[in-house]
Order: sequence, then structure tokens, then C-alpha cells
Amino acid sequence: MLAVIEIFEEDGDSSLMFEDEYAAYTIDVDPGSKTYQSRMSRKDDVYYRTEKFEYRIRTTPVRVEVRLLERLDEPPPDRYAVKDGVVLESEILARSRDFLASMIKRFIADLKKEVEWHEARVGDPVSMYLLSRHSDIISPDDYRRYLRQLSEKIKIGTQKVEKALESDEMGLQVTDEYESFGRTIWYPRAKQDQMSDDEIKKALEHHHKIQKQLFDEKSKEYVGISEGEFRSCKEILEHVETFLNKLPNSAKKREGQKVSFGIKFGAIVIQWVSLFIVVFIALWLIVTVIQFNFTFAFVVSGILASFLIFLRSNK
Repeated sequence: MLAVIEIFEEDGDSSLMFEDEYAAYTIDVDPGSKTYQSRMSRKDDVYYRTEKFEYRIRTTPVRVEVRLLERLDEPPPDRYAVKDGVVLESEILARSRDFLASMIKRFIADLKKEVEWHEARVGDPVSMYLLSRHSDIISPDDYRRYLRQLSEKIKIGTQKVEKALESDEMGLQVTDEYESFGRTIWYPRAKQDQMSDDEIKKALEHHHKIQKQLFDEKSKEYVGISEGEFRSCKEILEHVETFLNKLPNSAKKREGQKVSFGIKFGAIVIQWVSLFIVVFIALWLIVTVIQFNFTFAFVVSGILASFLIFLRSNK
């Protein structure tokens, strides 16, 4: 399932929202401090993860580097795994005790990598969005050139993979049938279902060999993209098109502004009527004492009410 991306930019606010089959993400960016906050919510569970990252942009070649500053897992009890760029290893171990010790060690090791500067995943919508927010570093023209070059790199790399497999001795091919793996090199599901265990074992050995030939940068047959880029090529190309045709989704905000305007106008009317009544009653009481006429009280009440509303609205 391709991620659905929405971009919101208005009045200096900047946010990116996207979701996939499993979770929804909200990214709030602060270009001034070069930080962003990522809020993830699982669709199949009551679970939230809030992370704060620092980022920096390199231009030769263009890339985004990030490091994790903070991570909070919810719901209560809220559990911090990272604070101030430091992995809270002692707290993680205390909470987990001996439960799935090997997984906890791997989790801690992964966090320690994240708190160090590292390159953001190529084709990730967050890195594309961060680049779009810094015309002071990468001009709009250079940004679009970067996206076009990335698109061509992915397309050409995929074509080279398909060309290489045309003469594969075991008939491997490019397939999108296994969605959890992304685009992969294997057999159609119908053929796999007819294969014996021995045939699958031999095919897997050949598959690993082909993967290394095509995606290892040191290989003579290297196609110019990594295995991860190949697996995610459909998503990357979709993201590129989204940002090339980026139209900030401010329609909802404008709709909200229309509603707000209606509410504000209604509130002003109510305030005017209320003040009119108060002033009118006050003047009516004066009228009964000093014998001014009714029309005078009515006109003066309207003028004073309007003047008081004007003063309140310009505070």
C-alpha cells in the first residue's frame, strides 16, 4: 500500500502527514532550529510514538542527515527511550528485565545508531519534505533537479534489473505479488506454489547470488541502486511525483478560516446587540430623568455600541 501524503503550509506553519497500511504519521518541522517532531499512531492498536530529530542538509551530493534527540512511547506509563540524544539504556533494561533479552539488545543497538548522525533513507517523504523547506540551502530549481535525478536513477536501475533477469538460468523475474516485501526478484506466486522444498531451497541460493551481483556496489553487474531502493521503487517514484507537483493542502485550513470568520462575525453581532441593550437601558433611564426623547437614546446607543466593539477588536 502506497503512503497517502498531505502537505500543510500556511502562515509559517509547516507539517507533513502521511499514512500507510499500518500507521499514520504527522511531521512538524522547525526550519529555524533544523529539527522536526514525528508523531506515529498505530492503526491496529492504542500506541503512539513521538520522536524529535535534528537534521542537516548536504549539497555535494544532495542528501539529508539526521540524528534522534528524543523518543517517547505511549500510552501511560509514558516511556522515554531517548532524551537529549542519549539512549536511556538503564531504564530500558530495568523495564524489560529478562524479557526477550536478544530483542532488547538489538533495540538498544538500533537506538544507539539513530542518535548518531546518519543519512536519511533515500526516497523517504520526510527527507524530500525537509529539502523543500530550505530554499536557502538548495534552490527550488536544484531541488526539482534532485527529484528528477532520483526518479531517473530508480527507473534506470529497475530497467537494468529486468534486463539482467531476461537471461536468468533459473527464470527469476521482477514481481510485485508479495506486498510485504515490496518489489522483489522471485517467481510468481502460482509458480512458487508448485515448487518442491528442494527447488525452493536451490532457488533461494540462486536468488541471494543474483541479489549480490545486482545490488552490491563493488560488483561489476551493479545496477546503480540498492536493494532497499529497488524494493521501495514504486513508493519512491510516487513520492517524487507528489513533491514535484507539491500543492500545499491549505484548503482545509481555508475552510476552517471561513468557519472561524462566520463564528467571529456572529460573536461580533451578539456583542453589539448586548452592548446596544446595555447602553440603551442606561440612556433610557437618563431619558426618564432629564426628558430626552426615545430616538436620541436609540441612535446614541447604536453609535456607542459600535465604538466599543471597534475598541475591543483592536486591542
